[in-house]
Parts: sequence; structure tokens; C-alpha cells
Amino acid sequence: MGLALWMTACGTTHPSVKAEPPAKDTVAFVDVNVVPMDSERLLAHQTVVVRGERIIALGPVDTTPVPSGAIRVEGQGRYLMPGLADMHLHLVPGTGQPEDPAGQVLALLLANGVTSARALGGPKDTSRLVRDRVARGEVLGPTLRVAAPSMHGKSVQGPEQARQRVREYKAAGYDLLKTHGSLGRETYDAMMAEARAQGLAVSGHVTPDVGLFHALESGQQIEHLDGYLNELLPENDSARQQVGQVEVGEPLERMEPARIPALAEATKKAGVWSSPTLALFETVTNPEGVEALRARPELRYAKQSSVEAWTQMLANDPQMVNAPAERERRFAELRRQVTRGLYTAGAKLLVGSDSPQLFMVAGFAVHREMESLAAAGIPPYGVLEAATRNAAEYLGEAGTWGTVAEGRRADLLLLEANPLQDVKHTRDIAGVMVRGKWLPRSELDTMLERTAVVANAPPRVNKGVVTATSAAP
Repeated sequence: MGLALWMTACGTTHPSVKAEPPAKDTVAFVDVNVVPMDSERLLAHQTVVVRGERIIALGPVDTTPVPSGAIRVEGQGRYLMPGLADMHLHLVPGTGQPEDPAGQVLALLLANGVTSARALGGPKDTSRLVRDRVARGEVLGPTLRVAAPSMHGKSVQGPEQARQRVREYKAAGYDLLKTHGSLGRETYDAMMAEARAQGLAVSGHVTPDVGLFHALESGQQIEHLDGYLNELLPENDSARQQVGQVEVGEPLERMEPARIPALAEATKKAGVWSSPTLALFETVTNPEGVEALRARPELRYAKQSSVEAWTQMLANDPQMVNAPAERERRFAELRRQVTRGLYTAGAKLLVGSDSPQLFMVAGFAVHREMESLAAAGIPPYGVLEAATRNAAEYLGEAGTWGTVAEGRRADLLLLEANPLQDVKHTRDIAGVMVRGKWLPRSELDTMLERTAVVANAPPRVNKGVVTATSAAP
């Protein structure tokens, strides 16, 4: 027997051979069913190995080794899919610490499996601050993209100011532009032209002064299905210039669903992506009334004074109070038909919650939006696409995240049941991984409980100064 072989047989290590160090920054999901989201398929009995922020191995459990010292997460029949993306979030004041409102929003997102988010609104300085603190690892939260302050008829006066604002926002480091519309055609065109020159995407509202087809031609990413209901009216109908985001009046009776396929085809041809925010508008026009909204269990994580303000807002809105329940249902159904038409035509959808606001709690609202998309007739895989890979593709980052594959960022969601069977299973969370950090169910529960307590804690009094500790809506 040779010396080296003899030393191995005796359990002795040759002095020149160094043992592999423990993989302290490595997590292995062992024997999981992977929903990779690269196509509609399921990979059973897999091991997925994460080191640092990246997936370094994915393969059958019998042939994919677990590195020595890695943290093992046993699959036990669970399902591993990409983390969710909320493409219409509103940030609130704070620095992202757990005790402040912004930090509470981040915690609620992570606890609901949201590992990427796009903020389309929030305090001017907060959004970039929190985005950068998350990126540096100073606070824990989803990877963020943030929009500049909204450009609209009251914030921008004329084409030259529009061009100047776009340049200022680019220099300030914002990721995209947001518009609430009402700019007028000339100012809108100036904004869009300068945005293209600066490499900034534009997302937001479409108002009648611009119109749906011009927004499509301009390449704006559309929120809330703005402009689509207007186009369902006959071409000579004067109400086309009056229909707003929430239309539960008489014009509903003249809207023609037969127009939807042509609108959907035009959207696909233009390559424009849509974030329907169905759940928000179904909340606003809920025919069951405000008490049903107040009963939502996730409201324990919202500031209760905000819940009271939302209640009064809906109770005192004459349009909502006087709207017949049948019109409210027709409004919701037309929006569902438009969404289904877009999907059928191949126009890409995104999941956006437009939270926190009006009984829509951050994180939980993402699941409500996914369930509304499913209720609109979008199949489970289509909904999951909108919530994962579509968001990455829209942002030009499909090679970085949004699917489960070697080399992708380790933003993962471990579920108790198969989301390809029912999107409601994305609520059954066993744990979340965000940029390689593993958060088991127990830690998510702790985050949620802390948020519930802090959100409604009384103000702290410090040397005569009252400091608010509760979360903003």
C-alpha cells in the first residue's frame, strides 16, 4: 500500500492537502419541487444551492451535492419559486429601520414574499435613501427601483420645463419617471422625447388630453388600464373626454366589450406593458360595502387612524355612495375583460398593488392583485409570470432575477403548496430568501408581529417632544 493511500485508509490527511472550509454563506434547499418560471413546468425532487447572493447549483437531489457546512433547508414536499415583484408601490417617510414607517412597509413586503419592488410614489428624498440603504445592506428589504416625483399638469408648465425636469431627475439618480397625466399633448411629447434621450422609462396614468393610442405610440407603460374604458365608448360619444379612473355612472351602459380585442392587439403591437391594479379598483367599488373592507385581517398591520380615514373617504364619496351595486359590478367586470383581452392578445402584464392605501396593505395587496388577475381569467402560470419574470424582463434584468436558475440572484419563495395549481398558494409561505438571506417562517412571523405593534404604538414622548412611531398609510 502506498503512503498516501495508507494515510487515507487510516483517516490521516496528507499535510499538503487543505480541507475545504465550511460554507458559512451557503444555503441548500434540499429535495424541493422547483417552479423555475422559465416555462410552465415543475422540476420535482431538486436541490438548489445558494452562495452569497447567487444560485450556484440546481439539479436532482440524488446528484447535486450539498456543500460542507451549508445551512440545509429541507424541502419536505414544498415548492420553490422566484420571489414576487410589486411594480406599483408607494414608499412612506422613514429611513427603512424597523421602527419607522418605511421600514414597516419593507417588512410587510418581505413577509409576503415580495423581493423586488418599484416605487411609483413617495416622499421625494425617502425613495432614493431607502433604495440605496437596502442596496448597501444597511436595512433589510426588497430590491427597489424608484420613480422621480410625478410629472403632471400642476407640477410641470410647458414643454421646456418638462425637458428640464427629466434632465434633473436623471441627474438626481431616479430610475424612471412617473406621470399622473393632464400635461397636454405638446408637453407630454416633450417629456417622452427627453425621457428617451436620457434612457428613462415612463410609467403612469393616461388622461384624455393625450389618449390611449398616443400613449401606446409613445411607448408609455400604462398603469390602472387608464384610457381603455374611454375607448370602449362609441367614437362620437362625448363621454370619452369625461370618463375617469372610477366610472360607475351612465356611460358604463354604452361601453362596448367588442372593442377590446382591437385595443389589446394595438397594445401588443406597441410593445406596451400594463399594470392593471385590479384589486385596488375592486376595493374602491366593492358592492359589499365598507364594513367588509374593514374586516380584512391584514388591517392589523396598518395604522388604525388610516383605516378610519379610508372608511370616511369612501363613506363620504357621493359617487360611491350613490352608485348602484350593479354598476359597480359592471365596472369591475369591464376591467377584468380588458385585462383578459390583453393577456389573450399576448400583451405583457405586470403585478402592481398601488399600496399602501385604501384598505390595501403593503405585501398583502400583492396577493390580492394576483388573485384578482386569476379571477379575471388569467391562468395561474400567467399570473405568476406577471409577478416574477415579466417584471425582470420589463426592467431589462431577465438575466439577473425573476427565474430560478444557476447564476440568478437568490430571491426565492418557499411555499407549502403548488402555486401552478392556484395562485392563492403564494400566501402559504414557509420562508423567503432575499439576495441570499434566508428568512424562515418564524422570522417572518416575528417581523409581522413587530410591525403590528409598532404601527399602532402610542407616540413616544422624549423631553417634551412627541415622536410618531406609527406607520403611515
